Amino acid sequence: MFTQTDLTHLMTRSPSAAVSIFMQTHPKGKEIRQDPIRLKNLLADARSKLAAAGLTDTDIDPMLSPATAFLEDREFWQHQSTGLALFIDEGQTHDYRVPLNLDEGVVVGDRFHLRPLLPLLESDGQFSVLTVTAEKATLFNASRFQMTEDATAELPAREPIESDYENPLQASPPARPNVGSANIPNAQVYGDSPPDFKKTRLLEFVADVAKAAEHILTARPQPFVLVADAEISGHFQQSRDLGPLLAGTVDTNPNALDSHELHRLAYAKVRERLDRGRMKSLSDAAALLGRGDATATNSLADIVRASHQGRIRSLLLRDGAPIWGRYDRETDKVEMELTPGNVSEDLLNVAATETLQHGGDVHVMSVDDLPADTEAVAILRY
Repeated sequence: MFTQTDLTHLMTRSPSAAVSIFMQTHPKGKEIRQDPIRLKNLLADARSKLAAAGLTDTDIDPMLSPATAFLEDREFWQHQSTGLALFIDEGQTHDYRVPLNLDEGVVVGDRFHLRPLLPLLESDGQFSVLTVTAEKATLFNASRFQMTEDATAELPAREPIESDYENPLQASPPARPNVGSANIPNAQVYGDSPPDFKKTRLLEFVADVAKAAEHILTARPQPFVLVADAEISGHFQQSRDLGPLLAGTVDTNPNALDSHELHRLAYAKVRERLDRGRMKSLSDAAALLGRGDATATNSLADIVRASHQGRIRSLLLRDGAPIWGRYDRETDKVEMELTPGNVSEDLLNVAATETLQHGGDVHVMSVDDLPADTEAVAILRY
């Protein structure tokens, strides 16, 4: 799972040359055999662009070597998602298998091209999924596109324990009735009956899980979805009132679901809530632009400048092709280019990464969400 930590790590690297490669991949089927061939072609493209930027074979060969090794790594190609992103510099190669249909391409510059992966990290696209069975509770970190187990979450687990209940015919000799003339009402019974014992143990376990989950989830400013059968779900909600954090419940045994189905059902419960943030930002931006308020702008040059100054609170980006150009920090000048040059950058990528580094929100919008001929809108802090 591509995380905010990964994004921060890639944003803060300062390589002399950074290569970003994106391609579609196939989790299964005969198309898997074509994926190494397509990566080989993309690496050839990367080599050409690095050479055009002034690097020699002595520089390029060791830089691309780790990614080239993937071409013959059969195991690597057997465990893919729908998209593969490679970030390569002179020191490291980072590969991310992501659930996105990435447009194929290679970008070479002095920073990584991260915009294609931003939908995975939208601030209003994050939520948690808590699954609870009679023996185990598991917490997942989730986004609109993917879900992964939170290995740091400390939640209770329960070992099966036998009840100490003894029925009359299995009781110790003083309590055992005479089989010839049974007098069961007078027999001694030790411990709870199996149904009572099972229910008591379940209630205790669910209460412990609810308490631990409340401690973890209240520290996160994001909603969660509970997945458990109806009995456990009812006990959980009676034990703890998590108020607005609980976005919904899926009343089914989570053990009966694979990870994709689990994510699909949980996302359906939280989707409307997640969409509120971006829709509010879009509505606020339209209102500000409509009345000519200076705290909103759709000028790409102004947006790039404001992103470097840390003035963007929310940035709405059109999901589409790069806008090539360059920004000169010393002169604060933005130049647009029709085709990428050796030192060109995608200005939308620049604005997005700078906004995130300064604590702003970034929303990747569909083509129809933003006004025509508008590539981005920014709501400014000041």
